Formats: sequence, structure tokens, C-alpha cells
Amino acid sequence: MNYLDKLKQQHITILGLGITGLGIVRFMVQHGITPKVVDTRAVPPGADWLAHNVPECEAVFGPLAEAALTCTDLIIISPGIPLYDQYVAHAIAQGTEVIGDVELFARLNDKPVVAVTGSNGKSTVVSLATEVCKAAGLNVGLGGNIGTSVLDLLDQDLDLIVLELSSFQLETTQSLKCASAMILNITEDHMDRYPDFDAYCAAKKRIYQQTDLLVYNKDDPQTYQAHKHLRSVGQSTGDYCVSTSSEGTSYFCVLGEAFLPVDCLSMPGKHNQFNALSVIALLSPFGISKKAFEQAFGQFGGLSHRCQLVAEVNGIQYFNDSKATNVGATVAALESLADGCNKIVLILGGDAKGADTAPLVVPLKAYCRAIVCFGQDADLFMPLHDDATKVATLQEAVIAANKHAIAGDIVLLAPACASIDMYPNYMVRGDEFSKLVEGL
Repeated sequence: MNYLDKLKQQHITILGLGITGLGIVRFMVQHGITPKVVDTRAVPPGADWLAHNVPECEAVFGPLAEAALTCTDLIIISPGIPLYDQYVAHAIAQGTEVIGDVELFARLNDKPVVAVTGSNGKSTVVSLATEVCKAAGLNVGLGGNIGTSVLDLLDQDLDLIVLELSSFQLETTQSLKCASAMILNITEDHMDRYPDFDAYCAAKKRIYQQTDLLVYNKDDPQTYQAHKHLRSVGQSTGDYCVSTSSEGTSYFCVLGEAFLPVDCLSMPGKHNQFNALSVIALLSPFGISKKAFEQAFGQFGGLSHRCQLVAEVNGIQYFNDSKATNVGATVAALESLADGCNKIVLILGGDAKGADTAPLVVPLKAYCRAIVCFGQDADLFMPLHDDATKVATLQEAVIAANKHAIAGDIVLLAPACASIDMYPNYMVRGDEFSKLVEGL
């Protein structure tokens, strides 16, 4: 009996509607399975679609106490719902199996998988890896925390699947077999979800459970785990690194041999050099030609809201890194851009998610002319720099940053915070920043 046949004989509850939940519902119904759908919200996103398209699904919207989670064989949980929720934890204690859609995918998938997690840079790495695969003529699917729902990839004719995975998704994943997997970096994030940093690291490391090739960050010991097939990526040292020839040309190097010149990469910044090296390492099992890497590296200009150059006004460059929603991402942005300017005027603030701001102190003093703080946790950042200004809105922040900056400087939106105190998401925040800059 295959796993789908087994599922057809079980009582299945999908916990959490929204994008992930709807994807699971669609998959189930397509395969002749009618699940129960539960969500704590009275009218969750997708409720209308469910009522009109799958009216046979029992739907329970409201308090989980009324959802009878212990009276089901399998709960497929959305990543935004923690396993420590009292009703979920009680169901687990009573013997109910709880998995996520990635685990369901893993139990059904038979195609090679490249998987990536990390606090920062995941989307850029998986997107660039996908472009390299396309340049090599491979049918490649991109999904997980980006792109297509993982379950939608199962029925596609693919040579390779590239997955971006969050720590939330990995919490409920144990069967994922990977040709290669990597944790790009681990810095404090989601401390409002995890009891401590070690628990966050442990969730990330679940990506290594069943990988053939483990790739880790040579400069971040938290990403390391012993493994029989191990490769390291680093800026200046590692199996995959950047090296400079006697003539002064910088190369991406593989196991000590020059692979491609760094200037073939169209994305700026040292962090993107690291991202490119990670892609080379992760795709090493697939025999992809150097030409395909060179083509994709030259054509891929990066993703919106990730150290994106918006404009140059009066000799000042304005960068949108609204995706920098944690302290580690902001530090990486500062270190990556600092070599290309005199000083940086940094815009910070939003919902800090309980993070420790201490790692910002040294780079702020080294690279920043001034900081401008706004949003819910603005006061958290004000003591970190001698020249700090607090404002009420992003518009005021752009105006203040423009006044502080001089020709040759960079004004950088890298907030080190989530946007949910003022915006629906980081994209809306970044779009507003770009419009404000264009208005200068």
C-alpha cells in the first residue's frame, strides 16, 4: 500500500487555512481525500474559496478547544502554528501524529531535492540555483517557503526540486531526503517563537537529517554538523571560497581551483559572492557545466527588497533591504555595502521580535554616519549610535536620512525588524521606501 492509499483510510485534519492550508486542501481533494479544516480565526483567508469549491469539507473556525484535535489520526499543521500550542501539544501527547506539508511532500516525493535554510539569504540562493539549473537545460521546480507549494511540485515532470525551508517548516519535517542541503547562516530570529537560541538552531539543523551532501558556512560554526560527505563555503577560506590571483583578479574557487571570475556575478556585495559560492556547492552533485553557472550569474540581478539599489540622488545611493527583518541580516547588509561608499546612513525599526541588538553595536560604529529609527521598537536602537534620530514614519526617516547623508554615502533601509507593526509585510514597506526615494 502506498502512502496516499494509507491517507485515504485516515481521518485527517488540516490545521490552519491561508496559503499553506489551501494548498494542502487542494492536494487532498485532487487525490480523493476529504479532510477536516480547522482555523482559530472566525473567517480565515481562503474560507470563501473552501465553501464554494469544497463544500463537503467540514470546517471548524474559532477556538481550538472546539476542534476535537485528539479525535483525528493525522494533523497537517501550517508552519505559523507552534507545536507548543496547548491543544496541539495535548493531541501529540494523546498519540495524534502532527506533520507539515513539507513532511507530506517528503513521504511522497521521488525526485532529487536541494534544500536551503538559514536566517538570511535563503530566497536569493534558491532563486539563483533555480536559474543555474534552467541555464543547464534542467526541468527544475522551486518551492517551499518561496514560489510554488511543495505539494504542487509532486505532479510536475521535474529533474530536480529546489526548496527554501524555514525553521517553522523544519520543525515538523523528518523524512526529507536531499541530494544536498545547507544552512547558510544562523543569527537570532523568531525569539518570540523559540525558548532560546539553541532551540532555533536545532530546528534549522533538522534540514541535515537525511542529506547526501552537507554544505555549511565555514564562517558560522552554528551551521556545522559532522557528516560523511561534507563541504564548506567561506568568503576567504573553505572548499568553496573567493581567492585573488597574483594579477589581482578575484575568482570563485572550488577545492583550490579557480572556477569563475567573481566579476561574472551581476549582483553586488560580498554577501552575494557567498550566495553564489553556496549555489556552486549545492549543485555540485549534478554535473552542471561552468557555462550554465556563468550565464545565470550574469543574468540574475537579485530579488526585490534585498540590498536593491533604488536610485542615486546627488551622489548618494539609496538601497532597499526591507527583507532585512532581523539583526543578522542588517549586519550582513552593512558589511557587504561598506566597501563601496564613504559612510552609511541606516534606517532601522519595526517589530524586533524580542531580538538581541548587541551584534549591531560594532558595525554601526564602524560603518554608519548616523542612524534613523522608527516604528514600534525605535527606542531599542536609539542608544546604539552617537548620532541617532527618532521619527514617526518611514517618510520622515527618508527625509532625515537624506539630510544626514553626503555625496559618496549610502542610505540603507535595513530595519532589523519585521514590518507588521506598520505594514502588511516587508514588501509593502520596501515599496514605500522606493517611492519615497524616487520622490527625492
